[in-house]
Amino acid sequence: MQKKIHQLLFFNLSMIMLLIFSSLSSYALTFDFVGQDAKKWFNEFVKHKNVELGAGDAGWQLTKHGLTTDNNVGTGHQRIGVFEEKWTDYTIESKYQYLKFGAHKEAHLYIRWVDEGSNYFFRTIGRKNGGGAGSGYSIEWLRKIGGKDNEGDITDDKKIVGELKEKVLYGLRGEIKGQLLTVDFFKGNKWQKAGEIEYPGPHKKGGIGVGRATAEVAWQYLRVNGKGIPKDNLPVETLNKLATTWGKLKRP
Repeated sequence: MQKKIHQLLFFNLSMIMLLIFSSLSSYALTFDFVGQDAKKWFNEFVKHKNVELGAGDAGWQLTKHGLTTDNNVGTGHQRIGVFEEKWTDYTIESKYQYLKFGAHKEAHLYIRWVDEGSNYFFRTIGRKNGGGAGSGYSIEWLRKIGGKDNEGDITDDKKIVGELKEKVLYGLRGEIKGQLLTVDFFKGNKWQKAGEIEYPGPHKKGGIGVGRATAEVAWQYLRVNGKGIPKDNLPVETLNKLATTWGKLKRP
């Protein structure tokens, strides 16, 4: 009788641990541009069957810093993205550094990318929304529909963004559910909530991408996690735990 009780307790404990693990973990697809398979992931991204460039080629190349643009910091918006018709609500995360600044210092992270003329993205930028170069630093959102822009601030809070600098590791992470995008910003080796924004409009699905304007930028990785994302990577922890998991694998 006592043995059966112990077996029942063990079974219940096992089920509880399984439920806890399931709630804390999920799968993610990581395009790792600095690891031992960097070339493989670079090719899978830039040669994706649904890849598209916007506003010309930024000289996308693989360097020791990751997925890197050329050093032409005088150019305007240039972007690369991949369309995925089955991706709806998901989390996207990346860490990157500015290698060289131009005027506006823009590093873009695209979410629900359809094509170069229709996409959503958020970015760090070297100006306040509506201000010119040198007016401050902010994180902004932008919705592009049919090539037409609609943009605004997520935050220009000095406590969150502060001053962007060259060759310092930053990160952007966004979780989109329905029309709501929640954004975190990585600085000083930690993630902080930056804010949230609603994306009203037709985009219910789409892929991911990166972009730049007037800056040379290098992205270390792109990680996407959610329903419909291929389960071809090791299980990782969910949004609030991603930084910890990645930190164990990659030290800034």
